[in-house]
Amino acid sequence: MNIKEHKITFNNQELLLNNQRTIYWPAENALILSDLHLGKAAHFRKHGIPIPTETSTSDLQRLADLIDHYQVTNLLVVGDLIHAGINLEVELLKKFTQAYPQLIVHLIAGNHDKQVKKLVDQLGLIYHSDQFELMQIHFQHQPSSDNTFFNISGHIHPGISILLPPKKQLRLPCFWVSEKQIILPAFSKFTGLDSREMPATYCCYAIQDDLLLPITNR
Repeated sequence: MNIKEHKITFNNQELLLNNQRTIYWPAENALILSDLHLGKAAHFRKHGIPIPTETSTSDLQRLADLIDHYQVTNLLVVGDLIHAGINLEVELLKKFTQAYPQLIVHLIAGNHDKQVKKLVDQLGLIYHSDQFELMQIHFQHQPSSDNTFFNISGHIHPGISILLPPKKQLRLPCFWVSEKQIILPAFSKFTGLDSREMPATYCCYAIQDDLLLPITNR
């Protein structure tokens, strides 16, 4: 795994954005991600859409590689860990958490995590139904319009469209970063991208394969 990083300061904390769609927080030895949507491929197959199982196993392998690379002891999942109901792909998550018994996993529930409460004990998760606060940084699934606190969220699967000559368009996942808020890209590669107009208060860090590209003007 080729990891490229970009260091930012957020509420006096050093955070490392990376091209693997996560943030590493050195002071807390924590990996932060959102929107894994595990089991989405199986959910689609159930409804007649032939999506390969490798979609989920590939995402979990990327996550395992990141945990091993940073040697993290904390994992903060900012919502939508599981896409829909409990299915065979979700069973892979049990094996995954069992492989990292010392890892403390916090899940801040997202709109898709309706079934996760049933699995909390089996998976060893620390479940937060609304939000979680650590070092005066709030973690919640949906972005907040309240700028009185520092917030890290996901949910919207931010993306950016870049125009290429002659008339081509490249759509990339990205981080949105402002003074008080970070919106994470979806960790799963099997998600859509929302390339809505980015508010002027944000800057963008676009992800393309082995690159992390700061883009401040659109």
